[in-house]
Amino acid sequence: MKFTFLLIYLIFFTSLARADEVRLTEQDAYAVIDNGLLSVTLHKASATLSSMKYRGMEMIDQSGRRQNVYFSMDGTTRYRQPKNAVFTVQHSTAEMVDVSCHNAWKGKAQALDIEIHFVLRRGDTGLYAYAILDHPATYPETECSEWRMVWRTPPETHDWICVDALRHWRMPDPADYLTAEKTPIKEILKLTQGPRAGHYDCKYDFNASYHELGCWGHAYAEKKTGAWIVCGGYDFFNDGPTKRDLNAAAHVNHIHFGMNHYEASRIKVKAGEKWSKIFGPYLLYCNTAVDVPAMWADARERVKKEKAQWPYAWLTDQPQYPAAKDRGEVTGRLIIQDAQKPQLTAANAWIGLAQPEPEGNWQLESRHYQYWTRADAEGRFTLPSIRPGKHTLYAYTAGAVGEFTKANIEVTAGETTTLGDLTWQVPHHGKLVWEIGVPDRTAAEFAHGDVYFQGFLWQRFSNAFPNPLDFTIGQSTAAKDWNYAQCGYGKDKLQPWPWRIHFQLDAAPKKDAVLTLAIASAHGARIDLHLNDDKKPLTTVRPTQHGGNALIRQSILAKYSVEHVRIPAAKLRAGKNTLTLTQTNVKGPDRHVMYDYLSLELE
Repeated sequence: MKFTFLLIYLIFFTSLARADEVRLTEQDAYAVIDNGLLSVTLHKASATLSSMKYRGMEMIDQSGRRQNVYFSMDGTTRYRQPKNAVFTVQHSTAEMVDVSCHNAWKGKAQALDIEIHFVLRRGDTGLYAYAILDHPATYPETECSEWRMVWRTPPETHDWICVDALRHWRMPDPADYLTAEKTPIKEILKLTQGPRAGHYDCKYDFNASYHELGCWGHAYAEKKTGAWIVCGGYDFFNDGPTKRDLNAAAHVNHIHFGMNHYEASRIKVKAGEKWSKIFGPYLLYCNTAVDVPAMWADARERVKKEKAQWPYAWLTDQPQYPAAKDRGEVTGRLIIQDAQKPQLTAANAWIGLAQPEPEGNWQLESRHYQYWTRADAEGRFTLPSIRPGKHTLYAYTAGAVGEFTKANIEVTAGETTTLGDLTWQVPHHGKLVWEIGVPDRTAAEFAHGDVYFQGFLWQRFSNAFPNPLDFTIGQSTAAKDWNYAQCGYGKDKLQPWPWRIHFQLDAAPKKDAVLTLAIASAHGARIDLHLNDDKKPLTTVRPTQHGGNALIRQSILAKYSVEHVRIPAAKLRAGKNTLTLTQTNVKGPDRHVMYDYLSLELE
């Protein structure tokens, strides 16, 4: 009797021990990877996932077009998905399976080899993915604009989308989209029934910075199951921490490594140049909990876990992904000295290392890796897990226009580069007369800046503000009296919309003044500046950085630039002055400028 009980006991616990082992099963066109919790089916030739079952529940849409997880490049005639890929088992044990699908360039628009990897680990409820782009020296010159992965999630009812504090609500049910009204913008629908009745629905509603989010996705309230993209590392993303792009949307999870949304930079490689880059790994994470808040909280906790493990010790034998011992770190402390704002510190400042092209900048850089972190309350920072080489250090913070830079930071494998105290003397052009907003690279503090993600929002501006808009220094408030975007005025026939800034001077200045315009976004913008009663513009400002269509695509920023306009002393007078800004290009609602910050300084 004892022997029989012991035998049953051993058989039972042996089966349990094997239940979470990772198993790989190959068929002709497909491969199945299973660890008892998660089972995925991979189509080898296209590097797509046709099925991903979590505890028996299908986590990929099985209806409609492209019912899978897929990678793609660019669009229209340059659109490319991997085809005829060569399947390889990189690693297969009871602890982990790593498989790859290699799609070689054969005269396609992008002269790049694409290699897609999927990794399942023992006992995990998430599937890691990463991709490698490779350009051998024998390949011709090429470029790539859009580079992404798309996960079509199930169109279930009671689907909650979770992106951030502003975008966190129950999504329309599948039936609600069938009755939705079309709009002049094909990406935007107007919902007529369901939990979002009366609202517009668009994939751009949820644009945000990946560095700020960490994770995004969907939680199914009835089935108590979540589907998330979780990032532990961010060095492979283009354009630094202000990069914004699509993430979650209606029944989909996006991750964009490089994209021309919001005027993001492109990957460009010269003929004869050997170049490669790894994108990821990141996690396609599934979870379960008692309710939506618990699932969302668990996904955010998983972000912390992934960050703590980065770079992953399990990813070996990839030259593009050196082990922790083969990377270095940089430490230091940023000190901000601002004569106009002595209270300003470097607390929570963004600190980063990048390798831009000559005369380039991190916010327009896709070819290399970037490393960013936040400074602590005293301005101290540590940038870990950096690939060896020479980098440029950048820093910026809320409250200061522009950024701090320090070139030629050498990073050595296995060593810490200690920079000590770095002092940023914030430049000025004279005594501050007035300012509007906070220089933080967004227009969020202005009117409508907390609801910028609503479709056709610009049509409501004429109901909220008169034409012209009047802002009086010392009386008006930025959050109420200054709009987040200046565009054409009206709903149908757009008109120029002058914005008048009224301010007082105690005496007529003897020296010139300087107007600073820090710009969060501009698309086709021409800004005429009039002073006092002058009929002729003092100047017309065309922002240095422009494009990205951020107003139509419902963003709060695109690319940042700073413009300084010198105002002759003779143009100003004692007493009341009026500076008028008019965005004169009103050919369409997309033409706009979003001001980050404005100030006037007297020399």
